[in-house]
Amino acid sequence: MHKTEIVLSGIRATGKLHFGNFLGAVQNFVKFQQPGNTCLYFIADLHTLTTLQSPEELRGNLIEIVKDYIAAGLDPEKSVIYAQSSVPEISELCLYLSMLQPLGDLERIPTFKDLIRKNPDNVNLGIVTYPVLMAADILGPKATFVPVGEDQVPNIELARSLATRFNNRFGDTFVIPNMMQHMIRVPGLDGSKMGKSEADNAIDINSPREVILERYLKKGITDPERKRASDPGDPYDRCQSVYSVHELVTPGEVETRTIANACRTAQIGCSECKHRLVDGIAKILEPFQAARAELSEKDDYIKEILHEGGKKARVMIRETTSDVRDKMGIVIY
Repeated sequence: MHKTEIVLSGIRATGKLHFGNFLGAVQNFVKFQQPGNTCLYFIADLHTLTTLQSPEELRGNLIEIVKDYIAAGLDPEKSVIYAQSSVPEISELCLYLSMLQPLGDLERIPTFKDLIRKNPDNVNLGIVTYPVLMAADILGPKATFVPVGEDQVPNIELARSLATRFNNRFGDTFVIPNMMQHMIRVPGLDGSKMGKSEADNAIDINSPREVILERYLKKGITDPERKRASDPGDPYDRCQSVYSVHELVTPGEVETRTIANACRTAQIGCSECKHRLVDGIAKILEPFQAARAELSEKDDYIKEILHEGGKKARVMIRETTSDVRDKMGIVIY
């Protein structure tokens, strides 16, 4: 990162945050709240409409995710926290950008193919234009730094391409955003990336320690070739969803190597390894859960944060959208 950045990231309101979001994204968001940085963190409720059909669920998820954000350390005095729909200029900017975006490029993006695979009966136009709306999210406030997971890299590249195309045609308008490299990938219980849409793969950050332990004991995948406790294990290559999380949550390289060596020499069983892992997860989540409990009944406070954040974001994005409108020849009479 440069000395000062406009940092932007968003999350869809498709369900509760999980431990992968917390460890891989939200903890980074908190770290970016440094003097000089402008941080914008939004809930992508418009993006959520591409796949979520329940209005009540969407409204409820949005409020709960913001509670998670605040409990995790995002400070509305240091970050602009808002709902995407609170800034109608984002949708207007998306429409202008779509006039410069070839359809074929959108159909080749991996995230488009993935959404079609997951939602074959609902291939709506919103799914096709998803990356253009994401480009508007980023380019509207002139974000300089966008921390996203590896699955979103093609969408950021498209935003960079759109910004360059617009600047070349209409003059310097947009900042070309940079991506955060090497985002943490947190394995789920089945060994694949922990994801909200795969509820059985994820760990809810609001779950008590006993529930997390039960899920790891039942579903956590360790070395399948280790049939007995006396068999040596391979934590690095064959333990799919336990040791790899140890490397992210267990403090200190010495401690993780001790666990790995104990596994390789059959001095520790898979069950004990899971117990130790959940101890490490609990140490991270318990302070968050205490802060989260204090927010459980404070919906009005969260709505006020979203209202004020929406106003701040709108001021930034309105200026860019007005400039784009003018350069493209649109006049509001």
